[in-house]
Amino acid sequence: MLFTAFDIEEAITKAKDFYKCDEKNLKIQTIKNPYRRFWGLINKPGEFSIEYIEPKQKKEIEKKEEGKVQILSGKIQVTDPSPEGKYASIIADDPNIEVYINGKMTTGIAIVTEKDRIDLKAKSIAPSTEIKVDISSDKLKATLTVEKKTGRKYFVKDTKSENSIYIRSEYEEIPAPNVTVEQCISELIKANVKMKFINIQAIYDLVNSPGGGSSVVAEGIAPVHGINSKIKYLFRNSSYRNPAFETNEKVDLLNHTIIPTVNIGEVLAIKTMPAMPGTDGESVTGEIIKAHQGKDLPLKAGSGTVLLENNTKIVAIASGRPILRNGIVSVVPVLTIPHDVDVETGNVYFDGDIVIKGNIMNNMRVESKGNIIIYGNVNHANITANYNIEVYGNIIGSTVQAGISVINYLSVLPKMEQIHIILKELYDKFSVAKPVKYSQISNQLIQIINSSSEKLKKHIDEIKNLSAILADEDVKKVSLILNKIQTLLLHINTDLINNIDQIQSVEEDVNNFIAEMKNIYDKRANIIFHYAQNSFIQANGNILVKGQGCYQTKLIARNAIVFQQPSSLVRGGILIAGKNIKMGIVGSPSGIATYCKVLDKNGKISAVHYYDNTTLNINDNIKKVEHGFTSPDYIENRIQGS
Repeated sequence: MLFTAFDIEEAITKAKDFYKCDEKNLKIQTIKNPYRRFWGLINKPGEFSIEYIEPKQKKEIEKKEEGKVQILSGKIQVTDPSPEGKYASIIADDPNIEVYINGKMTTGIAIVTEKDRIDLKAKSIAPSTEIKVDISSDKLKATLTVEKKTGRKYFVKDTKSENSIYIRSEYEEIPAPNVTVEQCISELIKANVKMKFINIQAIYDLVNSPGGGSSVVAEGIAPVHGINSKIKYLFRNSSYRNPAFETNEKVDLLNHTIIPTVNIGEVLAIKTMPAMPGTDGESVTGEIIKAHQGKDLPLKAGSGTVLLENNTKIVAIASGRPILRNGIVSVVPVLTIPHDVDVETGNVYFDGDIVIKGNIMNNMRVESKGNIIIYGNVNHANITANYNIEVYGNIIGSTVQAGISVINYLSVLPKMEQIHIILKELYDKFSVAKPVKYSQISNQLIQIINSSSEKLKKHIDEIKNLSAILADEDVKKVSLILNKIQTLLLHINTDLINNIDQIQSVEEDVNNFIAEMKNIYDKRANIIFHYAQNSFIQANGNILVKGQGCYQTKLIARNAIVFQQPSSLVRGGILIAGKNIKMGIVGSPSGIATYCKVLDKNGKISAVHYYDNTTLNINDNIKKVEHGFTSPDYIENRIQGS
């Protein structure tokens, strides 16, 4: 319908009044726009087509229903949703429940409908009871273990009706089956356990235990080992500090060490218990277990003692010092000299220990086959002992030797071993070639002879250079062998008739000398002193310096030289040890020459302070101290050769 109006608002108002409706039900279209000129003096209305539109009827909105799923009494029930609703789903992630949809196993999330065939299968774990038999390593015990494991019967847990549910399980325990005593005995017999050793009551207690467990149910017969006879020694085997020093009594300071002594008739050792025999045992499997039989340790009486009362007691038949060595009880006489050893006493030679409470004066000699203790000084004297030497005073201008000459062991022995190798190789070559005249020897053998001769001469010269520091008796023994080798060398290049046997003879002499030296040096002997000056001191063991130190002294030890005090002085001289030298202050500010040598390639030389002109030698790796230095914490630093 057409409406005329001067604007669209006027047209809409007219249409609303005409149709009796709201503006939203009108359809408006402009046919002819209004005309306006000369500032509104001329106005013409426009034409508008306005139609009425019937309002649309609201359609009823259908309600959407979601699908539902629930588990009831172990069965799954599904309700489908409305056409536009959300389908139901299940989540299968329980390892104890298997979910099958339409015959196919499903895990994770799955959409389900009323048409689906859904099966839930709960797992189960069967209970078990296991019987084990363990026999101990000594076969004296059998342990029975009953291991009970309960089972589980799983079922599906019910749920509420939901759009999505989890498949969850619960379970009931299934008790483990019981075992019988007969079953346990059967297992023991299978393990070869003899019936006579089985403890039936222990098995009853075990099988009636709710949780099972382990128990020793069979025990064999343990062997009863024999006991060795016992010996009680009634004396001290070494010197000890005078107990009077621990009291308020007045004691001579020189009497600080007591050497044990006994008198004739004293009981030195007694057998307190005879050897006891052993009794064999039997394992749980019936095997015999042998017992150790007790050993009868015999009493051994050495010199100065006797066996009495059916060899059950050792009694002294001499007065002196009791000694236990290698199981043998002996009495070594002790010679005590309460004064100086001088011209009036003469030289002292004694088979046992010597205790000198005074000094040893000029040009005196003291020799012992045991130990020597000197409470005073040693002045320009010669002291020799087969075992230990201890000097509480000073050693001045003297020679002190404990054990057989260590120079032989440390220096002569290695060179003799080299000589022996050369002679042995030379003999082996000659015994194959069997030459008669030097002119008949092949050039190759001539070269071997010349090379061997040069090596032998070198070793001989090196040993001779050591003669100045060897004892007279050692020089004689060594010289005898060296003379034989030199005689052999005189003829080896001119006439070899019978020289093969001569080479073998000299080689055997050298080998015997080496064997004798090694046997002698098995016995270690130590020297202890406080201060030494212009002396020669050697020990077939260790040298221990407790006091001020030493000045221009030669110290030679098979094992170690140790200065106990960090302030001790080593001024000049030569120190040679097999393995270790530990010192305080070495050398002097004036640069006095001091030589220190360790023979072992893994040996050590250490000191608190080194002055210039000190030579350090480890296994012929030599370092000379040119700028003195101090080890502030007295850390033992190995001196590396340069």
